[in-house]
Amino acid sequence: MSCVFCAIAAGELPAEQVYADEHCIALMDIYPLRPGHVLVISRAHYPFLAQAPDQVREALFRVTQKVQHAQRQLGWGVHGINVLLNDGPDSNQHVPHVHWHQIPRERGDTLRLLWQALMRFVPLGRAGVMRDVRVRAEQLRRVLQD
Repeated sequence: MSCVFCAIAAGELPAEQVYADEHCIALMDIYPLRPGHVLVISRAHYPFLAQAPDQVREALFRVTQKVQHAQRQLGWGVHGINVLLNDGPDSNQHVPHVHWHQIPRERGDTLRLLWQALMRFVPLGRAGVMRDVRVRAEQLRRVLQD
């Protein structure tokens, strides 16, 4: 399978899932732009949002709101969360599978966000990043189960 998100949805690749239903999965981004960065992906493969059926688009939005509420309960992005859809390769969509980014923001974090965007795929410090991803995934799972 060539699509990483399809492989995750099929259980062929590991991921720090925090929520799943019949239409979509929420998981931690392993290259987070900010701590607590979550992806909400469709279970089925649709390269563009317009290709997904209405029920899938509605589920993606519903889960995005559910995760956003949980992020704020944990104190992440209390004053702002970027909800971002890169729809197609010309919009910087690296994985051609519909997915929303939810990036909790803090006041004054713009320079840190820009730096992280530049350094996103550089392997320096990955062990610490992955520890933080696992810890935050567990926190988010607990809130979403309530």
